[in-house]
Amino acid sequence: MKPISRWTIASALVASLVVSTGASVASASDPVDGAGSTWSQIAVDQWRADVARQGLVVNYQGVGSTAGRVAYYQAQVDFAVSEIPFQSAQYDRQGNLLADETQLAAARPYAYLPIVAGGTAFMYNLKANGQRVTDLKLSPTTAAKIFTGQITMWNDPLIAADNPQRVMPATRIKPVIRSDGSGTTAQFTAFMADETTSDWNVLCQRANLGSSCPATSLYPDFPNSGFAAQQFSDGVANFVAAQYNDGAITYVEYGYAKERGFPVASVKNASGNYTQPTAVNVSVALQGARINSDGTQVLGGVYRNSDSRAYPISSYSYMIVPTTEAAPFNASKGQSLSEYIFYFLCAGQQKAEQLGYAPLPRNLVEFGFEAVTRIPGAVAAPSIDSCSNPTITGGFLVPKANPTATTTAPAGGTSGSAGSSGGSSGTTLPGATTVPGAVGEPRTEVGETTNGEVVDATGSEAVIATPGVAMATSVEIDTEGSGASPFIYLLIAVLILGIAVGPPIVAGRLRPSVKQ
Repeated sequence: MKPISRWTIASALVASLVVSTGASVASASDPVDGAGSTWSQIAVDQWRADVARQGLVVNYQGVGSTAGRVAYYQAQVDFAVSEIPFQSAQYDRQGNLLADETQLAAARPYAYLPIVAGGTAFMYNLKANGQRVTDLKLSPTTAAKIFTGQITMWNDPLIAADNPQRVMPATRIKPVIRSDGSGTTAQFTAFMADETTSDWNVLCQRANLGSSCPATSLYPDFPNSGFAAQQFSDGVANFVAAQYNDGAITYVEYGYAKERGFPVASVKNASGNYTQPTAVNVSVALQGARINSDGTQVLGGVYRNSDSRAYPISSYSYMIVPTTEAAPFNASKGQSLSEYIFYFLCAGQQKAEQLGYAPLPRNLVEFGFEAVTRIPGAVAAPSIDSCSNPTITGGFLVPKANPTATTTAPAGGTSGSAGSSGGSSGTTLPGATTVPGAVGEPRTEVGETTNGEVVDATGSEAVIATPGVAMATSVEIDTEGSGASPFIYLLIAVLILGIAVGPPIVAGRLRPSVKQ
Protein backbone atom coordinates (compact mmCIF):
# COMPACT_ATOMS: atom_id res chain seq x y z
CA MET A 1 0.00 0.00 0.00
CA LYS A 2 1.37 3.38 -0.98
CA PRO A 3 2.07 5.51 2.12
CA ILE A 4 0.10 8.71 2.53
CA SER A 5 2.35 11.75 2.22
CA ARG A 6 2.61 14.28 5.00
CA TRP A 7 1.54 16.96 2.49
CA THR A 8 -1.68 15.05 1.87
CA ILE A 9 -2.33 14.87 5.60
CA ALA A 10 -1.58 18.57 6.00
CA SER A 11 -3.83 19.46 3.08
CA ALA A 12 -6.64 17.41 4.56
CA LEU A 13 -6.24 19.15 7.90
CA VAL A 14 -6.35 22.58 6.25
CA ALA A 15 -9.43 21.57 4.25
CA SER A 16 -11.04 20.33 7.44
CA LEU A 17 -10.26 23.65 9.10
CA VAL A 18 -11.82 25.63 6.23
CA VAL A 19 -15.00 23.54 6.33
CA SER A 20 -15.28 23.80 10.10
CA THR A 21 -14.96 27.60 10.01
CA GLY A 22 -17.53 27.90 7.24
CA ALA A 23 -15.30 29.38 4.54
CA SER A 24 -15.99 28.50 0.94
CA VAL A 25 -16.02 30.02 -2.49
CA ALA A 26 -19.39 31.24 -3.67
CA SER A 27 -20.95 29.28 -6.46
CA ALA A 28 -21.39 30.99 -9.79
CA SER A 29 -24.72 32.74 -10.35
CA ASP A 30 -26.31 34.24 -13.42
CA PRO A 31 -25.96 38.03 -13.41
CA VAL A 32 -29.14 40.11 -13.36
CA ASP A 33 -29.64 43.57 -14.84
CA GLY A 34 -31.80 46.37 -13.56
CA ALA A 35 -32.48 50.06 -14.11
CA GLY A 36 -34.56 52.89 -12.72
CA SER A 37 -34.78 55.05 -9.63
CA THR A 38 -32.01 57.38 -8.59
CA TRP A 39 -33.95 58.06 -5.36
CA SER A 40 -33.10 54.47 -4.33
CA GLN A 41 -29.74 54.18 -6.05
CA ILE A 42 -27.47 54.87 -3.09
CA ALA A 43 -28.93 51.85 -1.29
CA VAL A 44 -29.19 49.67 -4.41
CA ASP A 45 -25.51 50.22 -5.23
CA GLN A 46 -24.38 49.56 -1.66
CA TRP A 47 -26.25 46.26 -1.59
CA ARG A 48 -24.92 45.29 -5.03
CA ALA A 49 -21.42 45.80 -3.71
CA ASP A 50 -22.17 43.73 -0.61
CA VAL A 51 -23.35 40.68 -2.54
CA ALA A 52 -20.66 41.00 -5.23
CA ARG A 53 -18.18 39.54 -2.73
CA GLN A 54 -20.22 36.35 -2.84
CA GLY A 55 -20.04 36.10 -6.62
CA LEU A 56 -23.55 37.48 -7.08
CA VAL A 57 -23.52 40.02 -9.92
CA VAL A 58 -26.30 42.61 -9.93
CA ASN A 59 -25.92 45.36 -12.55
CA TYR A 60 -27.90 48.57 -12.17
CA GLN A 61 -28.26 51.83 -14.07
CA GLY A 62 -29.75 54.83 -12.28
CA VAL A 63 -31.64 56.42 -15.15
CA GLY A 64 -34.76 57.57 -13.31
CA SER A 65 -37.95 55.73 -12.43
CA THR A 66 -39.75 56.45 -15.69
CA ALA A 67 -36.84 55.22 -17.84
CA GLY A 68 -36.56 52.16 -15.62
CA ARG A 69 -40.21 51.23 -16.12
CA VAL A 70 -39.82 51.70 -19.87
CA ALA A 71 -36.73 49.48 -19.88
CA TYR A 72 -38.74 46.78 -18.09
CA TYR A 73 -41.71 46.66 -20.46
CA GLN A 74 -39.34 46.87 -23.44
CA ALA A 75 -37.57 43.75 -22.10
CA GLN A 76 -34.20 45.51 -21.78
CA VAL A 77 -33.67 44.61 -18.11
CA ASP A 78 -34.54 41.82 -15.69
CA PHE A 79 -35.99 44.15 -13.04
CA ALA A 80 -36.76 47.82 -12.48
CA VAL A 81 -36.87 50.10 -9.46
CA SER A 82 -39.44 52.89 -9.27
CA GLU A 83 -41.10 55.08 -6.66
CA ILE A 84 -44.42 54.67 -8.44
CA PRO A 85 -46.10 51.77 -10.26
CA PHE A 86 -46.75 51.65 -14.01
CA GLN A 87 -48.79 54.66 -15.04
CA SER A 88 -51.80 55.09 -17.24
CA ALA A 89 -51.54 57.59 -20.11
CA GLN A 90 -50.40 61.01 -18.87
CA TYR A 91 -49.07 64.28 -20.22
CA ASP A 92 -45.41 65.25 -20.32
CA ARG A 93 -44.03 68.67 -19.37
CA GLN A 94 -44.89 70.02 -22.85
CA GLY A 95 -48.48 68.79 -22.70
CA ASN A 96 -47.98 65.78 -25.00
CA LEU A 97 -49.97 62.63 -24.17
CA LEU A 98 -47.67 59.71 -23.35
CA ALA A 99 -48.26 55.99 -23.85
CA ASP A 100 -50.22 53.92 -21.33
CA GLU A 101 -47.55 52.03 -19.38
CA THR A 102 -50.00 49.61 -17.78
CA GLN A 103 -51.06 48.29 -21.19
CA LEU A 104 -47.48 48.01 -22.45
CA ALA A 105 -46.29 46.23 -19.31
CA ALA A 106 -49.10 43.66 -19.41
CA ALA A 107 -47.16 41.70 -22.04
CA ARG A 108 -44.47 40.97 -19.44
CA PRO A 109 -46.20 39.94 -16.17
CA TYR A 110 -44.75 41.41 -13.02
CA ALA A 111 -45.07 41.92 -9.29
CA TYR A 112 -44.23 44.85 -7.04
CA LEU A 113 -42.28 44.53 -3.83
CA PRO A 114 -40.87 47.11 -1.38
CA ILE A 115 -37.14 47.73 -1.66
CA VAL A 116 -36.20 50.71 0.53
CA ALA A 117 -37.96 53.37 2.57
CA GLY A 118 -36.99 56.98 2.87
CA GLY A 119 -38.04 60.57 3.15
CA THR A 120 -38.29 63.00 0.27
CA ALA A 121 -36.35 65.90 1.74
CA PHE A 122 -35.99 69.59 0.97
CA MET A 123 -32.25 70.11 0.56
CA TYR A 124 -31.33 73.80 0.56
CA ASN A 125 -28.42 76.21 0.33
CA LEU A 126 -29.14 79.39 2.23
CA LYS A 127 -27.08 81.94 4.12
CA ALA A 128 -28.13 84.62 6.58
CA ASN A 129 -25.58 87.28 7.57
CA GLY A 130 -22.91 85.24 5.83
CA GLN A 131 -23.63 82.08 7.85
CA ARG A 132 -25.24 78.93 6.47
CA VAL A 133 -28.80 78.37 7.69
CA THR A 134 -29.13 74.83 9.08
CA ASP A 135 -32.41 74.98 11.02
CA LEU A 136 -34.98 75.78 8.31
CA LYS A 137 -38.58 74.77 9.02
CA LEU A 138 -41.34 74.43 6.43
CA SER A 139 -45.01 73.57 6.70
CA PRO A 140 -46.45 71.51 3.83
CA THR A 141 -48.35 74.58 2.62
CA THR A 142 -45.24 76.76 2.61
CA ALA A 143 -43.23 74.10 0.75
CA ALA A 144 -46.01 73.70 -1.81
CA LYS A 145 -46.20 77.44 -2.42
CA ILE A 146 -42.43 77.54 -2.99
CA PHE A 147 -42.59 74.78 -5.60
CA THR A 148 -45.65 76.19 -7.33
CA GLY A 149 -44.10 79.64 -7.74
CA GLN A 150 -46.33 81.45 -5.25
CA ILE A 151 -43.52 82.25 -2.80
CA THR A 152 -40.39 83.70 -4.36
CA MET A 153 -38.42 85.27 -1.47
CA TRP A 154 -36.90 83.62 1.60
CA ASN A 155 -38.23 86.39 3.86
CA ASP A 156 -41.83 85.79 2.77
CA PRO A 157 -44.23 86.09 5.74
CA LEU A 158 -45.24 82.42 5.50
CA ILE A 159 -41.64 81.27 5.71
CA ALA A 160 -41.00 83.73 8.54
CA ALA A 161 -44.01 82.30 10.41
CA ASP A 162 -42.49 78.81 10.17
CA ASN A 163 -39.14 80.13 11.41
CA PRO A 164 -39.71 82.52 14.35
CA GLN A 165 -36.30 81.52 15.70
CA ARG A 166 -34.47 83.63 13.09
CA VAL A 167 -34.71 86.62 10.75
CA MET A 168 -34.97 85.21 7.25
CA PRO A 169 -32.74 86.81 4.58
CA ALA A 170 -34.12 88.83 1.67
CA THR A 171 -32.78 86.30 -0.81
CA ARG A 172 -34.58 85.13 -3.94
CA ILE A 173 -35.62 81.47 -3.86
CA LYS A 174 -34.22 79.22 -6.61
CA PRO A 175 -36.47 76.14 -6.77
CA VAL A 176 -34.75 73.20 -8.46
CA ILE A 177 -36.91 70.48 -10.02
CA ARG A 178 -36.21 67.27 -11.91
CA SER A 179 -36.14 67.60 -15.70
CA ASP A 180 -36.47 63.84 -16.29
CA GLY A 181 -39.24 61.42 -15.39
CA SER A 182 -38.66 60.92 -11.69
CA GLY A 183 -40.15 58.88 -8.88
CA THR A 184 -39.06 61.62 -6.51
CA THR A 185 -41.22 64.06 -8.47
CA ALA A 186 -44.07 61.57 -8.37
CA GLN A 187 -43.79 61.26 -4.59
CA PHE A 188 -43.66 64.98 -4.00
CA THR A 189 -46.48 65.84 -6.41
CA ALA A 190 -48.61 63.04 -4.89
CA PHE A 191 -48.08 64.61 -1.48
CA MET A 192 -49.05 68.06 -2.77
CA ALA A 193 -52.08 66.73 -4.65
CA ASP A 194 -53.28 65.01 -1.48
CA GLU A 195 -52.30 67.44 1.28
CA THR A 196 -52.07 70.90 -0.36
CA THR A 197 -54.64 70.44 -3.09
CA SER A 198 -55.41 74.10 -3.77
CA ASP A 199 -51.73 74.97 -4.22
CA TRP A 200 -51.18 71.95 -6.47
CA ASN A 201 -54.14 73.03 -8.59
CA VAL A 202 -52.55 76.45 -9.02
CA LEU A 203 -49.58 74.72 -10.63
CA CYS A 204 -51.86 72.64 -12.86
CA GLN A 205 -53.55 75.80 -14.11
CA ARG A 206 -50.27 77.64 -14.68
CA ALA A 207 -48.99 74.69 -16.72
CA ASN A 208 -52.22 74.62 -18.80
CA LEU A 209 -53.11 71.14 -17.50
CA GLY A 210 -56.63 72.09 -16.44
CA SER A 211 -58.12 73.23 -13.16
CA SER A 212 -56.66 70.14 -11.50
CA CYS A 213 -54.32 67.35 -12.56
CA PRO A 214 -53.05 64.04 -11.16
CA ALA A 215 -49.67 63.51 -9.52
CA THR A 216 -46.96 63.05 -12.10
CA SER A 217 -43.39 61.87 -12.48
CA LEU A 218 -42.76 64.73 -14.95
CA TYR A 219 -42.84 68.03 -13.09
CA PRO A 220 -45.26 70.47 -14.82
CA ASP A 221 -43.62 73.26 -16.78
CA PHE A 222 -45.06 76.75 -16.73
CA PRO A 223 -43.94 80.07 -18.25
CA ASN A 224 -41.60 82.41 -16.36
CA SER A 225 -41.34 80.09 -13.39
CA GLY A 226 -37.74 80.94 -12.59
CA PHE A 227 -37.21 77.29 -11.71
CA ALA A 228 -34.02 75.41 -12.55
CA ALA A 229 -34.44 71.90 -13.98
CA GLN A 230 -31.75 69.23 -13.57
CA GLN A 231 -31.51 65.57 -14.53
CA PHE A 232 -31.31 62.83 -11.89
CA SER A 233 -31.01 63.08 -8.10
CA ASP A 234 -27.29 63.77 -8.35
CA GLY A 235 -28.04 66.65 -10.72
CA VAL A 236 -30.45 68.51 -8.46
CA ALA A 237 -28.32 67.84 -5.36
CA ASN A 238 -25.13 69.07 -7.05
CA PHE A 239 -26.91 72.19 -8.30
CA VAL A 240 -28.11 73.11 -4.83
CA ALA A 241 -24.72 72.32 -3.28
CA ALA A 242 -22.85 74.61 -5.69
CA GLN A 243 -21.24 77.47 -3.81
CA TYR A 244 -22.75 80.09 -6.10
CA ASN A 245 -26.35 78.89 -5.68
CA ASP A 246 -27.29 80.66 -2.47
CA GLY A 247 -31.07 80.52 -2.11
CA ALA A 248 -31.50 77.20 -3.95
CA ILE A 249 -33.81 74.45 -2.71
CA THR A 250 -34.81 71.09 -4.18
CA TYR A 251 -36.73 67.93 -3.32
CA VAL A 252 -34.52 64.85 -3.20
CA GLU A 253 -33.99 61.65 -1.23
CA TYR A 254 -32.38 62.50 2.10
CA GLY A 255 -29.25 60.43 1.40
CA TYR A 256 -28.13 62.81 -1.36
CA ALA A 257 -28.10 65.77 1.03
CA LYS A 258 -26.39 63.65 3.67
CA GLU A 259 -23.65 62.66 1.22
CA ARG A 260 -22.90 66.32 0.52
CA GLY A 261 -23.13 67.53 4.09
CA PHE A 262 -26.04 69.87 3.34
CA PRO A 263 -29.04 70.50 5.59
CA VAL A 264 -32.64 69.59 4.83
CA ALA A 265 -35.72 71.39 6.11
CA SER A 266 -37.73 70.10 9.04
CA VAL A 267 -41.30 69.55 7.81
CA LYS A 268 -44.40 70.13 9.92
CA ASN A 269 -46.38 66.95 10.52
CA ALA A 270 -49.99 66.29 11.51
CA SER A 271 -49.19 66.68 15.21
CA GLY A 272 -47.75 70.15 14.63
CA ASN A 273 -44.12 69.13 15.12
CA TYR A 274 -41.39 69.93 12.61
CA THR A 275 -39.45 66.73 11.95
CA GLN A 276 -36.40 65.62 9.99
CA PRO A 277 -36.41 62.67 7.53
CA THR A 278 -34.36 60.48 9.87
CA ALA A 279 -34.60 56.70 9.78
CA VAL A 280 -36.77 56.46 12.89
CA ASN A 281 -39.11 59.27 11.82
CA VAL A 282 -39.62 57.68 8.38
CA SER A 283 -40.20 54.21 9.82
CA VAL A 284 -42.67 55.63 12.33
CA ALA A 285 -44.56 57.45 9.57
CA LEU A 286 -44.75 54.32 7.43
CA GLN A 287 -46.71 52.54 10.13
CA GLY A 288 -49.60 54.42 8.58
CA ALA A 289 -49.05 52.94 5.12
CA ARG A 290 -51.66 50.68 3.58
CA ILE A 291 -50.77 48.14 0.93
CA ASN A 292 -53.19 47.23 -1.84
CA SER A 293 -53.52 43.63 -2.93
CA ASP A 294 -51.39 44.36 -6.02
CA GLY A 295 -48.50 45.66 -3.90
CA THR A 296 -49.07 49.37 -4.53
CA GLN A 297 -48.87 51.75 -1.59
CA VAL A 298 -51.53 54.07 -0.21
CA LEU A 299 -49.84 56.87 1.71
CA GLY A 300 -52.66 59.03 3.05
CA GLY A 301 -52.14 57.49 6.49
CA VAL A 302 -48.44 58.30 6.26
CA TYR A 303 -49.01 61.94 5.30
CA ARG A 304 -51.40 62.38 8.22
CA ASN A 305 -49.73 60.12 10.79
CA SER A 306 -50.35 61.82 14.15
CA ASP A 307 -47.25 60.43 15.86
CA SER A 308 -45.13 63.40 16.94
CA ARG A 309 -42.03 61.83 15.33
CA ALA A 310 -43.53 61.05 11.92
CA TYR A 311 -41.89 62.62 8.85
CA PRO A 312 -44.87 63.30 6.57
CA ILE A 313 -43.28 62.91 3.10
CA SER A 314 -42.21 59.31 3.69
CA SER A 315 -42.62 56.45 1.26
CA TYR A 316 -40.87 53.44 -0.17
CA SER A 317 -39.64 52.35 -3.57
CA TYR A 318 -40.89 49.43 -5.59
CA MET A 319 -38.80 46.77 -7.20
CA ILE A 320 -40.66 45.50 -10.27
CA VAL A 321 -39.88 41.81 -10.75
CA PRO A 322 -40.93 39.33 -13.45
CA THR A 323 -43.34 36.52 -12.66
CA THR A 324 -42.72 34.52 -15.86
CA GLU A 325 -39.67 33.50 -17.86
CA ALA A 326 -40.48 35.88 -20.67
CA ALA A 327 -37.22 37.10 -22.26
CA PRO A 328 -34.76 38.22 -21.08
CA PHE A 329 -35.55 36.45 -17.78
CA ASN A 330 -35.12 32.79 -16.81
CA ALA A 331 -35.21 30.61 -13.68
CA SER A 332 -31.45 30.76 -13.17
CA LYS A 333 -31.65 34.55 -13.04
CA GLY A 334 -34.59 34.11 -10.69
CA GLN A 335 -32.33 32.39 -8.19
CA SER A 336 -29.83 35.26 -8.31
CA LEU A 337 -32.52 37.94 -8.10
CA SER A 338 -34.27 36.28 -5.15
CA GLU A 339 -30.99 35.92 -3.25
CA TYR A 340 -30.34 39.64 -3.75
CA ILE A 341 -33.87 40.50 -2.64
CA PHE A 342 -33.69 38.43 0.54
CA TYR A 343 -30.35 40.07 1.33
CA PHE A 344 -31.64 43.63 1.04
CA LEU A 345 -34.97 42.93 2.78
CA CYS A 346 -33.12 41.52 5.79
CA ALA A 347 -29.42 42.14 6.40
CA GLY A 348 -29.15 44.97 3.89
CA GLN A 349 -31.67 47.05 5.83
CA GLN A 350 -29.07 47.33 8.61
CA LYS A 351 -27.30 49.86 6.40
CA ALA A 352 -30.38 51.90 5.51
CA GLU A 353 -29.91 54.50 8.24
CA GLN A 354 -26.26 55.27 7.52
CA LEU A 355 -27.12 55.68 3.83
CA GLY A 356 -29.88 58.20 4.54
CA TYR A 357 -32.85 55.81 4.30
CA ALA A 358 -35.01 53.95 6.81
CA PRO A 359 -35.31 50.19 7.34
CA LEU A 360 -38.51 48.70 6.00
CA PRO A 361 -40.96 47.75 8.74
CA ARG A 362 -42.01 44.12 9.20
CA ASN A 363 -45.31 44.39 7.32
CA LEU A 364 -43.51 45.54 4.16
CA VAL A 365 -40.85 42.82 4.50
CA GLU A 366 -43.56 40.17 4.78
CA PHE A 367 -45.18 41.49 1.62
CA GLY A 368 -41.81 41.36 -0.13
CA PHE A 369 -41.32 37.72 0.92
CA GLU A 370 -44.68 36.82 -0.60
CA ALA A 371 -43.91 38.63 -3.85
CA VAL A 372 -40.63 36.71 -4.27
CA THR A 373 -42.54 33.40 -4.37
CA ARG A 374 -43.88 34.48 -7.77
CA ILE A 375 -40.41 34.86 -9.31
CA PRO A 376 -39.45 31.79 -11.41
CA GLY A 377 -36.52 29.95 -9.85
CA ALA A 378 -36.68 31.86 -6.56
CA VAL A 379 -34.93 30.36 -3.54
CA ALA A 380 -36.88 29.67 -0.36
CA ALA A 381 -37.47 32.60 1.97
CA PRO A 382 -35.85 32.67 5.40
CA SER A 383 -38.01 32.64 8.50
CA ILE A 384 -39.35 36.14 9.07
CA ASP A 385 -38.29 35.91 12.72
CA SER A 386 -34.67 35.27 11.70
CA CYS A 387 -34.62 38.14 9.19
CA SER A 388 -31.93 40.50 10.48
CA ASN A 389 -33.77 43.65 9.44
CA PRO A 390 -33.35 45.95 12.47
CA THR A 391 -37.10 46.57 12.69
CA ILE A 392 -37.58 42.81 13.18
CA THR A 393 -34.60 41.43 15.09
CA GLY A 394 -32.38 44.45 15.66
CA GLY A 395 -34.26 46.42 18.29
CA PHE A 396 -34.79 49.41 16.00
CA LEU A 397 -37.14 51.93 17.55
CA VAL A 398 -40.45 51.46 15.78
CA PRO A 399 -43.73 51.84 17.68
CA LYS A 400 -46.49 49.30 17.40
CA ALA A 401 -48.54 49.59 14.26
CA ASN A 402 -51.41 52.05 14.35
CA PRO A 403 -54.54 49.91 14.75
CA THR A 404 -56.27 52.05 12.12
CA ALA A 405 -53.53 51.33 9.58
CA THR A 406 -54.20 48.02 7.91
CA THR A 407 -52.33 45.93 5.42
CA THR A 408 -54.38 44.17 2.79
CA ALA A 409 -53.04 40.68 2.26
CA PRO A 410 -52.14 39.80 -1.32
CA ALA A 411 -54.96 38.21 -3.23
CA GLY A 412 -54.05 36.88 -6.63
CA GLY A 413 -51.50 38.60 -8.84
CA THR A 414 -50.76 42.11 -9.90
CA SER A 415 -52.13 43.59 -13.07
CA GLY A 416 -51.04 41.15 -15.69
CA SER A 417 -49.16 39.06 -13.16
CA ALA A 418 -50.51 35.70 -14.22
CA GLY A 419 -47.98 32.99 -14.78
CA SER A 420 -45.55 30.84 -12.90
CA SER A 421 -44.77 31.65 -9.33
CA GLY A 422 -41.55 29.74 -9.77
CA GLY A 423 -40.24 26.70 -8.00
CA SER A 424 -37.90 26.95 -5.08
CA SER A 425 -34.43 25.56 -5.28
CA GLY A 426 -34.75 24.56 -1.64
CA THR A 427 -31.90 26.88 -0.65
CA THR A 428 -32.41 28.96 2.48
CA LEU A 429 -30.72 32.28 2.99
CA PRO A 430 -27.99 32.42 5.60
CA GLY A 431 -27.93 36.18 5.00
CA ALA A 432 -31.13 36.36 7.03
CA THR A 433 -29.10 35.88 10.21
CA THR A 434 -26.98 38.53 11.89
CA VAL A 435 -24.57 40.06 9.41
CA PRO A 436 -21.25 41.60 10.40
CA GLY A 437 -20.34 45.13 9.47
CA ALA A 438 -23.29 46.59 11.36
CA VAL A 439 -24.40 50.15 10.81
CA GLY A 440 -22.21 52.71 12.49
CA GLU A 441 -19.13 50.52 12.83
CA PRO A 442 -16.08 52.68 12.07
CA ARG A 443 -14.43 51.35 8.95
CA THR A 444 -12.81 53.05 5.98
CA GLU A 445 -13.28 51.40 2.60
CA VAL A 446 -13.27 52.41 -1.02
CA GLY A 447 -15.96 55.02 -1.49
CA GLU A 448 -16.47 55.68 2.23
CA THR A 449 -15.39 58.21 4.79
CA THR A 450 -14.34 57.29 8.29
CA ASN A 451 -17.81 57.95 9.66
CA GLY A 452 -19.31 55.25 7.47
CA GLU A 453 -21.13 57.56 5.06
CA VAL A 454 -20.95 56.66 1.40
CA VAL A 455 -18.97 59.15 -0.66
CA ASP A 456 -19.49 57.74 -4.12
CA ALA A 457 -22.08 55.02 -4.49
CA THR A 458 -24.19 56.44 -7.27
CA GLY A 459 -22.48 55.03 -10.35
CA SER A 460 -23.37 51.85 -12.16
CA GLU A 461 -20.31 50.11 -10.75
CA ALA A 462 -20.17 48.70 -7.22
CA VAL A 463 -17.70 50.63 -5.09
CA ILE A 464 -18.15 49.36 -1.55
CA ALA A 465 -17.60 45.89 -0.14
CA THR A 466 -18.73 44.78 3.28
CA PRO A 467 -16.95 41.92 5.04
CA GLY A 468 -18.72 38.77 6.15
CA VAL A 469 -22.03 39.01 4.26
CA ALA A 470 -23.55 35.55 3.88
CA MET A 471 -25.60 34.60 0.85
CA ALA A 472 -27.63 31.58 -0.14
CA THR A 473 -24.95 30.39 -2.52
CA SER A 474 -22.12 30.36 0.00
CA VAL A 475 -21.11 30.10 3.60
CA GLU A 476 -18.39 32.48 4.73
CA ILE A 477 -16.34 33.09 7.84
CA ASP A 478 -18.12 35.66 9.98
CA THR A 479 -14.99 37.71 10.50
CA GLU A 480 -16.63 40.62 12.27
CA GLY A 481 -19.68 39.13 13.92
CA SER A 482 -17.56 36.48 15.68
CA GLY A 483 -14.82 38.89 16.61
CA ALA A 484 -12.28 36.76 14.74
CA SER A 485 -9.93 37.82 11.95
CA PRO A 486 -9.19 35.88 8.74
CA PHE A 487 -5.53 36.07 9.74
CA ILE A 488 -6.25 33.90 12.77
CA TYR A 489 -7.49 31.10 10.54
CA LEU A 490 -4.48 31.53 8.28
CA LEU A 491 -2.18 31.32 11.29
CA ILE A 492 -3.91 28.13 12.49
CA ALA A 493 -3.50 26.63 9.03
CA VAL A 494 0.22 27.46 9.03
CA LEU A 495 0.63 25.94 12.48
CA ILE A 496 -1.06 22.72 11.34
CA LEU A 497 1.25 22.56 8.36
CA GLY A 498 4.17 23.14 10.67
CA ILE A 499 3.10 20.32 12.97
CA ALA A 500 2.63 17.91 10.09
CA VAL A 501 5.73 18.79 8.09
CA GLY A 502 8.13 20.58 10.40
CA PRO A 503 9.39 17.76 12.72
CA PRO A 504 10.47 15.40 9.93
CA ILE A 505 12.35 18.23 8.22
CA VAL A 506 14.10 19.20 11.44
CA ALA A 507 14.90 15.58 12.25
CA GLY A 508 16.36 15.08 8.82
CA ARG A 509 18.68 18.02 9.27
CA LEU A 510 19.81 16.82 12.68
CA ARG A 511 20.40 13.16 11.59
CA PRO A 512 24.13 12.36 10.95
CA SER A 513 25.09 11.95 7.33
CA VAL A 514 25.40 8.35 6.17
CA LYS A 515 27.83 7.54 3.44
CA GLN A 516 26.42 5.46 0.66
